[in-house]
Amino acid sequence: MVLKAVKMRIYPNSAQRNQLWQTFGCVRFVWNQMLNMQIERRKNNPEAKFVNAFGMNNL
Repeated sequence: MVLKAVKMRIYPNSAQRNQLWQTFGCVRFVWNQMLNMQIERRKNNPEAKFVNAFGMNNL
């Protein structure tokens, strides 16, 4: 398997910057909610396995 990467720098204007901040905030909120769901699931049933990425995408 070959892995490639590209490093870029963007210079958004103020409207784009606000949109990025809002998007990152929403993503962070969803991430924290899913993480909390996994933690609570594990607390309620220690035998339960963590839901993988495929399962999380299909919730």
